[in-house]
Order: sequence, then structure tokens, then C-alpha cells
Amino acid sequence: MLPTAPGNNDRNLINYIDGGRYRDLLLTGDLAQLDSLLAFAGPDARDEEDRTVLMRAAEAGNLLFVARLLDMGADSAITDPTGLTALHYAAIEGDDGIIEILIDAGANLDAPDDRDRTPLWYACAHNLPDSAAVEILLRAGADCHRRDSSGVSPDDML
Repeated sequence: MLPTAPGNNDRNLINYIDGGRYRDLLLTGDLAQLDSLLAFAGPDARDEEDRTVLMRAAEAGNLLFVARLLDMGADSAITDPTGLTALHYAAIEGDDGIIEILIDAGANLDAPDDRDRTPLWYACAHNLPDSAAVEILLRAGADCHRRDSSGVSPDDML
């Protein structure tokens, strides 16, 4: 059996990339180099911390890279070892543009991490008051009553 990443047992083969090289690309915004880097590894490639390039782009707030990766077929449902998706990372950063594009691409609004925290939970915890990220997630239908493993819901933070 081929190796799988933790939390992604449906993945038969995970291709890894040089995370340092990818972080440099995020800084320069060079889409041609991104395409070159992912030509073999594919849009769901992971770095040494088992995060996908989509997660890293969302975390860095690079809307252009997120859009390109989604166009290349990147899977927004893939999780890192703690259960975070690209939408979680965008919510933590409060990046409303990336949140919108991920939602439009079909990202799961209520995907729980390993502590049962959803993207909305993180958006509330990191970006209140008056957060556009929270508003976008709520308008899209994210569950504000879903409690994490400690019993805290986004509604408790609003």
C-alpha cells in the first residue's frame, strides 16, 4: 500500500514539495514558477509540515495563487495533520477575498478540525469585532451554533 498522510486516508499518494521554494514564490507572486514547481507534484502537493500549497497560499493571503491553484484543481477539502483546511487558514487570517473564492469553489463551511473547530469558529476567535470574514461565512450558511470540543461555539464569541 502506498503512503498516506494523517487524516487523509482517502489519498493514495501525497507528493511533497520544497516548502522554502514555495514560500519564496509566495513572496514574488510568480505564477509561471508556481506552474513549473507544481508540474510534477500537482496542485495538492504538500510541504514538510504536511500542508498543501493551497493552505499556504490561503495563510499568506495570496489571492492570485489561491485562484490559480483552484483553477488547477486543488482540493479545498484536504486537511493538515490537525484537521485544518485552506478555509480554516483563510478564516484565521480574516482574508475575506480568499474566504469567498474558497466558498465559491465548494469548500466545506463547517469542516471540523481535530478540536471540532470550524472556519467560522476561527474567524470569530481571531477577527472580531466587525469582521468581514465572519459576515461572509455567516451569509454563506456556516453554523454559528456548532460547539468545539471545549463546548464553545462561534455564537458564544459574537
